[in-house]
Amino acid sequence: MNLPATLFGSNWLWLFDLLFATFIYLALSKADWRKLLDNQTMTNALVGLAIGAFVFWQFNAGIRPGFNFHILGATLFVLMFGWRIASAILTLIMLISFFEDGADFVALGINGLLMIAIPVLFTEWLLRFSQRNLPKNLFFYVLWNGFLCAGLAIVLNVTATTLLLLLLSHYTWPEVQHHYLIAAPIIMLTEAFMTGMLITAFTVFQPEAVESFSDAEYLDGK
Repeated sequence: MNLPATLFGSNWLWLFDLLFATFIYLALSKADWRKLLDNQTMTNALVGLAIGAFVFWQFNAGIRPGFNFHILGATLFVLMFGWRIASAILTLIMLISFFEDGADFVALGINGLLMIAIPVLFTEWLLRFSQRNLPKNLFFYVLWNGFLCAGLAIVLNVTATTLLLLLLSHYTWPEVQHHYLIAAPIIMLTEAFMTGMLITAFTVFQPEAVESFSDAEYLDGK
């Protein structure tokens, strides 16, 4: 996570920038901002969670460039606000973080794909799968879409990051394994716990703030 531009060739960085720009364009082109703004509870939740996510993104645990972790929040934002708005807000958080750190903005694409596009699209896919194939009750929603999905999203993020580091940077497998993968289980469990805890709280106390949750579908008659 937070891969610096110095690890990769400029051609690869510009390619990743193009891919991420395409992803963001597709997200923004049909984002339903009116639905969000008409729901005051959801708007307040978005502001609060965005501030919290920005704070967490500033706490990086790592030793060498590219070998660091922080909570992403991608799964939580998708469940709360839909994948399009989640992508937009997380991209804004990443932009501000880059500005605060003085990072090279040419690395936005590769980091955006790893920390936003992959976990966001995976969460959206798993959510649709569960809506079609799993019983609609609060237990399955929280356990499957909250805890499990958030943890698996980190697994995908770490896997993709590892492959890019091995294929496109100077790092070797022993270095990646010792300095990066050894901490992956910790951040995976932390992300899963935080996401599960927060989505449970919102569905119980403020279900109107959760775009992917409906009392009528998941609670009534259960």
